[in-house]
Amino acid sequence: MSEQELMLLQVGQVLSKVARPHRCDEAIPVEVQANLWQLGVPCDEATPREELIARLWARKRALQVNFQSAWGGRRPTPPAAA
Repeated sequence: MSEQELMLLQVGQVLSKVARPHRCDEAIPVEVQANLWQLGVPCDEATPREELIARLWARKRALQVNFQSAWGGRRPTPPAAA
């Protein structure tokens, strides 16, 4: 798995943790905050989830565009090695 594929996977996993249903007064868990910092998305317990979700989606879109152009555009996904 390439570094770009790994980053795309990590962004998707953190995005699913941030975007999951939550109570209005629920802070972002410390573990998720640490994952966000590792991805270069600084935050704290007061950072609005909506802001984090928007930033993560922007990162994911950018990675997907770069990944698609790396293998030649919007064609079927290239086969994985067995």
